[in-house]
Amino acid sequence: MNCAGSNPLKSLMPPNNSNLTPSLSRQMQQLRLKVDQIDLKILKLLQQRIKLSARIGQVKRRHGAPVYVPQRENELRARVVGLSQGKLPPQSVDAIFREIMSNSRAAQGQAPIGLLRGGAEAIPLSARWHFGSCDEFVSKKSWAELAAGLESGALAVALLTGADLAVALKTTAARKRFLARFNVVGDISPTLEMKVPLARRILIVTPRSQGVACKADRIIILIECKSTQDTVKKLVKSMSDRSIHAEELTVQGQSAQTASAALVRLTLPRPVDTTLSTERLIAVGKSAGLQISLLGVYSGTENYGG
Repeated sequence: MNCAGSNPLKSLMPPNNSNLTPSLSRQMQQLRLKVDQIDLKILKLLQQRIKLSARIGQVKRRHGAPVYVPQRENELRARVVGLSQGKLPPQSVDAIFREIMSNSRAAQGQAPIGLLRGGAEAIPLSARWHFGSCDEFVSKKSWAELAAGLESGALAVALLTGADLAVALKTTAARKRFLARFNVVGDISPTLEMKVPLARRILIVTPRSQGVACKADRIIILIECKSTQDTVKKLVKSMSDRSIHAEELTVQGQSAQTASAALVRLTLPRPVDTTLSTERLIAVGKSAGLQISLLGVYSGTENYGG
């Protein structure tokens, strides 16, 4: 487009209201003044919130507590969405508070979010949508580097696709290390489509000390087995609730002597008590003769754009 001779400031100038009647013009000015006053109040409240977040960060650092607490954030977002009334859509409320919490984590001094270099191009867009614009992302060559960053505190969170996690869990030693030190606290769809296979879903991994959700409808488990498909079918068949949906991903061992395993994502029809549901799951696994290990329990992110 040829812009020669055009005024570059024209788009920044206020609209020409010469065609408005004096009465309508006064009404517009009064309404805009009220909007400006509300904007100023919102800005002042946000500044107050950021100051409080910075103080919370100081307390967390003194006690060695993590900045990113997914259960707290999920509860907050669900609460404000539930309390929202009027014409503001729920997705807009959630998007606004996602950015507010991203700013709060930055004010608290959150460490960067780590991801594998191989997925550095595909993951950030979805991760940015899930976490917010103030979060920092860094790429690492391997899961071993991500794990070291999580344990040292240099990374707040690690992001792995289901396929990457399956590779990271391919040896017995690696599985034991993961179960002892790390926890899956959520997953993100890499696209706007919600029905994405487990291999492509982006799993959020944190140090084990961050705990699990009190209420959850997603459970990530690892089943030591030979035939993953038959094993998962056996597990689901053993459950009383037929509405539970299971997605499995085979974790191949490095050699014939290393047992394979199934990485399984269970989707429950509704949020349930975490302790009770996992105890029942382990009991069902034992009765079905399956060796089940818990990788993570968390609330689904689909309702919040994840």
